[in-house]
Amino acid sequence: ILQVDNPLMNANGKPEAIDAGIGTTPIVYNGRTLVPIRAIVEKMGGTVGWDGATSSITLTYKSTTIKLVVDSTTATVNGATKTLDVAPMVLNGRTLLPIRFITENFGGEVGWEDRTSTITLKY
Repeated sequence: ILQVDNPLMNANGKPEAIDAGIGTTPIVYNGRTLVPIRAIVEKMGGTVGWDGATSSITLTYKSTTIKLVVDSTTATVNGATKTLDVAPMVLNGRTLLPIRFITENFGGEVGWEDRTSTITLKY
């Protein structure tokens, strides 16, 4: 469970920092929620790779690999090209990714509670 503007996430009932020592929080940009993804993917048992030369991110969870590039609305999922509603961005030196795209392409479900700006991820 994550909340916009909150630096903590609740992972299986336990509060943890989303971006330890930095305090980065989920944000809403152009109607989409973007989050610093590393802690979330690693908590699920996946991996996150960063290539600074190309500003590209590689996420792997189980048998799915997602590749994204900062400021690009084109991504690949297991080699198939897909279009994002909003591009990954760098904000205050941290890379933020669209959580719905990531979660759904990893086979999970995303819930949104508008009143509290809360995101619930289920895998």
